[in-house]
Amino acid sequence: MLTWAQMALFIPAAAAVAASPGANNLLAFRNGLRSGFRPAALALTGRFLAFTIMLGLVVAGLGVVLQSSQLLFETLRIVGATFMVCLGVWILWSTRRRRSHDDETVCGEVEDHQDDASHSVRLAMQEFVTAAANPKALLLFTAFLPPFVNTASNAAPGSAQLALLGALYIACEAVTALIWAASGRLLAMRGVKQRTLRRLDQASGGAFIALGGGLAASDYFRR
Repeated sequence: MLTWAQMALFIPAAAAVAASPGANNLLAFRNGLRSGFRPAALALTGRFLAFTIMLGLVVAGLGVVLQSSQLLFETLRIVGATFMVCLGVWILWSTRRRRSHDDETVCGEVEDHQDDASHSVRLAMQEFVTAAANPKALLLFTAFLPPFVNTASNAAPGSAQLALLGALYIACEAVTALIWAASGRLLAMRGVKQRTLRRLDQASGGAFIALGGGLAASDYFRR
């Protein structure tokens, strides 16, 4: 069981980390803007599935393997960076393909998708892969959670505390991700011109390419 002191320290820190404008939050914002709040919220199940798997690996002690194996980490880092860059290129390509001659048209409705189930699955898969392919997210669980574990002799087992802290972090992630998705939807509801919408997509695609490039160029390996 976690103490009130642990939660008082952990929850604000977790909320600050979860709210940061990373790749997944940027994706939630775009999904809310383009597809509406409900599809964007449902797509978050992909992210939380990836985080739950990561948390299970950390609790099982496998997160240490990632920290100690440079080859494994570098492989995951390159795969994650490649996916982010490809997603950014796809967004930019889709924006160019949808270019409209009437840039002054105001768009306040979400995109129409003939197969809503298929579309929701695609969005969830994007969320899952964006989270799972980023080794920084697994290192976050490995490095961020342990300092909040109570090591007193009468405290609960460390694995149980890690599991509870991870669940609390995922809850914080859910709240902030929904806020990002809602922000995208609120912006769309205000009536966004096609030109503005296209520029937002271009900025989003460019941000994913930059994030992927930064991940490929950065050395996150903890020696």
